[in-house]
Amino acid sequence: MSSRLKKKILPSLLAAAVLLGAGGNVFAASAPKKDSFESWLEKYGAWDILEQNYSQTGDTPELILKRAETAFNLGRYSACLETLQSTPAFTDKTQEITRLWLGGKCQRALGNPVKGVIWFSQAARLMDQSTMESKFKKDPYLKSIWFDVWRSLYWGFRVTPESARESRKMLLEQTFGQAEKVWPTTYFILNSKSKLAGLNSTSEIVPVVSNSTAVNDDDRVIIAQSLAAASIGAWEKSDRALDSISNSTVQTFWKSVNQHLETGKSPESTSIYNDGNLVRPSSFFRAGVMEPAIVSPALWQLSAPSSPAWNVFRKKIMEMEPQEALETIDRETGSLLLSSELVNALQNYRLAFAFLTGDMELAKNVLKRLDKDTLPMSLRIASGIAFKLPLSRVLSTADYGKNGYLYIISGLSEAAGIDYFNEINTSFWEPVSKKSLNPTINANPLDRLLVFADLAKQAAKQQNSKIARRCAFLFPKSRLGAESFIYLADKAAQNRDFKLSAYYLKRVNQDKFGPELRLKWLTAAVAYDLAVGKDDKAMKAYNEILESGGTLPAEKELKLALMIQQKGDLKKAQAILERIWSDRDQLENDELRAEVLFWIAEGEHAMGKKEKALKHYLELAWEFPEQNIWAVTAMYRASMIYEHKGQFETAKRFLKTVVKRADRKAQKEAAKARLNAIDTKLAKVGAGKEVSFPF
Repeated sequence: MSSRLKKKILPSLLAAAVLLGAGGNVFAASAPKKDSFESWLEKYGAWDILEQNYSQTGDTPELILKRAETAFNLGRYSACLETLQSTPAFTDKTQEITRLWLGGKCQRALGNPVKGVIWFSQAARLMDQSTMESKFKKDPYLKSIWFDVWRSLYWGFRVTPESARESRKMLLEQTFGQAEKVWPTTYFILNSKSKLAGLNSTSEIVPVVSNSTAVNDDDRVIIAQSLAAASIGAWEKSDRALDSISNSTVQTFWKSVNQHLETGKSPESTSIYNDGNLVRPSSFFRAGVMEPAIVSPALWQLSAPSSPAWNVFRKKIMEMEPQEALETIDRETGSLLLSSELVNALQNYRLAFAFLTGDMELAKNVLKRLDKDTLPMSLRIASGIAFKLPLSRVLSTADYGKNGYLYIISGLSEAAGIDYFNEINTSFWEPVSKKSLNPTINANPLDRLLVFADLAKQAAKQQNSKIARRCAFLFPKSRLGAESFIYLADKAAQNRDFKLSAYYLKRVNQDKFGPELRLKWLTAAVAYDLAVGKDDKAMKAYNEILESGGTLPAEKELKLALMIQQKGDLKKAQAILERIWSDRDQLENDELRAEVLFWIAEGEHAMGKKEKALKHYLELAWEFPEQNIWAVTAMYRASMIYEHKGQFETAKRFLKTVVKRADRKAQKEAAKARLNAIDTKLAKVGAGKEVSFPF
């Protein structure tokens, strides 16, 4: 090494040595003990590397929990849950609480709030009062989730299989007791506590005949006949039977049930119920109670045997009068050549035609000899209404474990004045005035149709995430539920939680509730697709919206236009921007108007239409001077055009305003730089001297 090079390097090395040496001594005396690599990674949220580290370690409770928590923080909820479920309960109470609580969070994240509450409840069993209160109250959504899960579990208790009935009862008592300790004064706790006693009853649930004057015994016979006709697919006969119902509103309700089942479409209007303050009949259709029967028509109609001869025989008896059909069925049933399947089918049809003859005594006797598990729900409900049967004789084995089936059976029975749950439900046909709606709902927090009415009212007044979550959980198959999923998907996309947005969107049957709801779904889908970079899908959805006569909200449409502009399709982007601007009076504020106008000007500028761009920049700066970021930037852009045109003094005036008004230092500096450049340019050409006239 040359002496010159040594001289050049040596001072640097010596300085570094001095600095490092001195620094090392100082830090050695005062530096705190380093965190572990894992703790350091956790502090910075480097969960992916943490997961790799923890996967290579042992199976102590601490490490199992660390692995699970890391998976949870990475959004790998199934993996987290698998880790928690694959280990026995920890002996350390604090660790076991952590395991169970984290499991509840995983279940919630996976969209299973019922299972989530069960895990939370098990964790709470190990907590003292103050810890439980702190844990429960920390989550602003947990109270409403807890109550709604309890409602769902309570509603389904009557269709819980016998083998699981005791454990369901214990769960209901445990979760209610925990909620009572944390939220003791809420209307739900105060007005639901008395219903716990009903869980211990072992007696059969027998119906109470409603004291409503809307439905009488003759009406019940007619309703049973109508249901029997529907069970064999004779919709016209079913509707004609209903013509004899004494109350026109009750008649409309049952005809709507038929229409709903036959066409799959919800009744067009519930105004007849709203006009009469009939909250529960209105909620019945809007809550999507009949959805399981719409999806599975076999639930409602008698099944067809596989015999080729059956269709011919069925067509024949369907054309007969009920009495003649009964006689024909009796003759065929006596044949020794028929299979057991055909004999059973004939007996079930015999019940339907017995109802249609109006001979209730015959129908009752036929019913006694039938296996209720072979009957469709329509005939079982008809029998329950006509003969006031205990609930256990109306439910089939297939109904157990299915809350939705219970809602149909109990709801339609109540619409016929047969109440199986009068201790929790208000009378079906009892008017509830707008003034008394809230007190009635608060006093009956387990009445499912009142809960729907309450949520629908809140959502209509002012939708928010808390209400939307409840609607989506409790009434997922209703229009309200679908709209709530869409609302939540949109909010999630705005918060850049794209996984959650996709979860909500996938749970909407976008074609079920007509074009209006599909447009809403498409609008939310555009927001999601834009956010995750699926530009082609977003554009396809946007085109469908336009073809359907709809529009995107201005903010989303603007975002779409900018995405297209960035991709280089300037004409298409400009067309969208100008469409937004044509409806500028409908835009919610001047900030949005200014932004739209700015991007229109930018588009014109990019396409080389500088005069058009200039006009828009100047319109913006003049019309929206208070929208500083857009107005100042527009003036800066205008100054550049004027400078290019050689109108330097005009350019300078705009630039001076930019320097004066710009909020951002970079923009001020850029404007000052342009001013200096223009002054330099003017000095070179001699601008500012007196004008010389040639003549």
